[in-house]
Amino acid sequence: MQKFMDILESKLMPIGIKLGNNRYLKAINKSFMIILPLTIFGSMFTLVSSFPVTAWTDWLAETGLATWLALPSKLTIDLISLYTVVALGYAFTKEEGYNGFAGGLTALVSFIIVTPLLQITTNQDVVVTALGFDWLGARGLFVAMIVGCVSSLLFIFFNKKGLTIKMPEGVPPMVTESFSSLIPMFLVGTIFLVIAYLFSLTSYGSLHSLIYTFVATPLQMVGGSFAGMIIFTLALHVLWFFGLHGGNIINSISNPLLLPLALENLAVYQAGGTPQYIYTTAFKNTYQFGGAGMTISLCVLMIFIAKSERFKALGKLALPANIFYINEPVTFGTPLVLNTTLIIPFVLAPLITQIIAYGLTVIGVLPVLIGYQIPWTMPPIISGFIQGGWRVAVYQVFSLVLTFAIYYPFFKVADKQACLEEDAIKAEE
Repeated sequence: MQKFMDILESKLMPIGIKLGNNRYLKAINKSFMIILPLTIFGSMFTLVSSFPVTAWTDWLAETGLATWLALPSKLTIDLISLYTVVALGYAFTKEEGYNGFAGGLTALVSFIIVTPLLQITTNQDVVVTALGFDWLGARGLFVAMIVGCVSSLLFIFFNKKGLTIKMPEGVPPMVTESFSSLIPMFLVGTIFLVIAYLFSLTSYGSLHSLIYTFVATPLQMVGGSFAGMIIFTLALHVLWFFGLHGGNIINSISNPLLLPLALENLAVYQAGGTPQYIYTTAFKNTYQFGGAGMTISLCVLMIFIAKSERFKALGKLALPANIFYINEPVTFGTPLVLNTTLIIPFVLAPLITQIIAYGLTVIGVLPVLIGYQIPWTMPPIISGFIQGGWRVAVYQVFSLVLTFAIYYPFFKVADKQACLEEDAIKAEE
């Protein structure tokens, strides 16, 4: 066992640290955090406008309020790629020490350049050129991430090469910054204009179509699959066992794959359809509640079952935070790091509950989750009801009972060990 742990520590920890510090993954995840208020804002209005009460939705339709309540979601979730590319360009460029605002604008114009325009002929035979919503929502997220990173790299590269306009002393700083970004922005925009033109000559017609066909869809299918769920869950908890923040490391890889699936589910639901992607960020947050290891059950066991004074006190301190998915107090207070006694339930609890939830979703007992972008700290049962109705909320209650059973025998051993340690300390006193 010790040899196996040494191998895991020596092989996995460097990989985990390297992935967690990857400049591209860090920038992408930071961009998601920047636009989080927007996605929550849009999702909340979607929830209000489509709350599953017939009398309520009928009243909204009769009064015309349904149209207005749909606008926030239409102008946030359905334009998520636009917001993401701006936030990504800003975060990436600023992290490298350059003008973040200019980097964000450069990423935005580059993304719009490679996004195909629509030619619409009206009833009056007037041709209108428009930027459609098709590639501005979840379907365009992969291109937004690619363009955001590449445009930022080019913007930084041209700045490093000194391809900037230097203003004389005494010119206001805002004017200086504006002119210093002019040439890099011009060059980056021109490069993406050439890219857009070249893709227009192919059978795909645009960069969006190619990426979505050959990159985004296959990656999302792998990441959003049953196997992807197992791999991400195991990796996250193994990293936590070795003291690394598994959530930060694994989510930086999984979120770019799973968030677009959740947003596509939400878009389908808004259009009156049935969401189809099972494993998404919504699935992970809903069925792995209470943070890594689903340690809410462990906290409750500490309060009501533990004989150790240390565990009783820790449970009372940690449970309130754990309900809101903050489980660092119990993770480091127990500790669960390098704890060979509790590693098995720490991994099995979230793995088993998600496997069962996945299976029940496949056979139709549980619905495919809608994909609302609710705060990640939303307590269980409430989050379940919002994402899938009463059946998901009931399953979360079942999960809580199930994880009690999983943790119980292992916790009894840990509690006995803690009691022996406390007795030894008292005897020395």
